[in-house]
Amino acid sequence: MAQTVNEVTDLMSDKAGRPVSKIQIPNSVRYLFMILVIGLLVLILIMGGKALRDAPPAEIHVSNQGLSSAQYNSLQTVMDQQKVSSFFTSDLQALRDITTGLAWVDQVSISRDWQRGIVVTALPKQAVANFGTERLVDAKGAVFVPADSNDLTQERFATLQGEMTQAPVIMQQMQQVNDWYAPLDMQVADIILSPRMTWLIRFDNGLRVIVDNENTAQKLLNLSQLLGNQLSGRRDEIQSVDLRYKNGFTIAWDMSASPVEESEQPQ
Repeated sequence: MAQTVNEVTDLMSDKAGRPVSKIQIPNSVRYLFMILVIGLLVLILIMGGKALRDAPPAEIHVSNQGLSSAQYNSLQTVMDQQKVSSFFTSDLQALRDITTGLAWVDQVSISRDWQRGIVVTALPKQAVANFGTERLVDAKGAVFVPADSNDLTQERFATLQGEMTQAPVIMQQMQQVNDWYAPLDMQVADIILSPRMTWLIRFDNGLRVIVDNENTAQKLLNLSQLLGNQLSGRRDEIQSVDLRYKNGFTIAWDMSASPVEESEQPQ
């Protein structure tokens, strides 16, 4: 028994003492393998780039969401004139700049869609007033030409006039005046800012007001308070008011109403 154990021990000792063989890969083979891998990657990149260059031009899909027929046709016409490359290489920023170059466009979104191609979605400016007879203006004072000329000079809108660069100032002034005169059931119908910074305002009841650029807001606010108090009984008789005075104003009365007509009005 002791002899058998010793034999097993000797065998194990022989196995432990044997050297482990290792396969040595020559450096030339390693370098060749690295060159092959790098070459394969370069080939893949070259073929991928060629595939992108040779890919057919991407389709441009114009979304009609939120657009009138005239706006959609206007945007579609512009996009049809654009030369685009493939789905991946098309310059979306260039398309965005072209779209925002349309006067009536307020915001634009351009994205890639696997099914539809390059999708162009635009939001139009929302007009709140006429600017002269050939343009509209939005709530931010941005002046623009609408896609449809039939949208010009809409009767439900007030008309602003002046330098285009002054449009935001004119818009702000109209909104402020409307707030002050709303309790009197009066709204601005036309407002003009002259090159000399003189304001001419015509209300929807026919009253005309002229005021200079000195303490303009205070003068207009004071007039609204007078019309609502001391002059409330004769408001309909006032034709125009000139506020271009430091210590007062002048009133032009409507002389078309005779004293008889006035006496017949209910008290």
